[in-house]
Amino acid sequence: MDSRIMLLIKIFDKEEYADAFLNNGEIFCQTLESFKKIEDAGVRGDTYEAVSSWYQPDQVSLIISYKDDAGVEHKIPLMPSDLAGPIITQLNKYNHLNLYCMYAVIIPEFNESYTTEEEKLLVSEKINSMLAERTTLDDEVLSLGKYAVIIHSVNDFIEKVESAAKERNYQCRHKPITYFDSDSFNGSVNELEAVFRKRHCYKYQSEYRFAFATQELVGPKTIHIGPIGGIAIKVPTESIKSKLRLKVKI
Repeated sequence: MDSRIMLLIKIFDKEEYADAFLNNGEIFCQTLESFKKIEDAGVRGDTYEAVSSWYQPDQVSLIISYKDDAGVEHKIPLMPSDLAGPIITQLNKYNHLNLYCMYAVIIPEFNESYTTEEEKLLVSEKINSMLAERTTLDDEVLSLGKYAVIIHSVNDFIEKVESAAKERNYQCRHKPITYFDSDSFNGSVNELEAVFRKRHCYKYQSEYRFAFATQELVGPKTIHIGPIGGIAIKVPTESIKSKLRLKVKI
């Protein structure tokens, strides 16, 4: 199903950071490796960032082989019951990437029709109900900080980020995160796609991610994209649940 990103939201724990983002377009990007190491019960940190392959125990066959002192080779097959969990691989070459993560309000494309005023009312209620659901942020997301900057002109914001990255000779990739079921998914993903996948337990974050590759020393990077006051607003995070509304008028 096709979808559209209506809003991007960044939540800050300090107002000065929100103001720097809004007034100066200041984007602070940690490395992917740093997100692996954050110990906060999986709120921001995720040990399994950029998983390239995830194989369920009952879907693989493993054999341990070794040679004894006499040079005789021995092989020991491992059964699914011998494995504590999935077999996972992560490529260290992505650890240096700098990430900027935001909450995305994503709505599916809809094509409704009506012929009577009664049907028109029902269609309007149906669409607005869906929009209300999509703009309801999880409490764990809201708890990330007291201040939020809401981007209402998403394409303009993305263009500013791309332009700033190009000026600094950074490679920039961005897209919504795809979430996979860690209990059932079995397989691997192609190269950089791993950076834009996370386990289903993080789906509530509805993340839109920017990933930057640079030729500079590895570490946090601050990118300035210029003021974004014309395409964004700052609000208290606590007000999002009660005041953020998307509605259609038919």
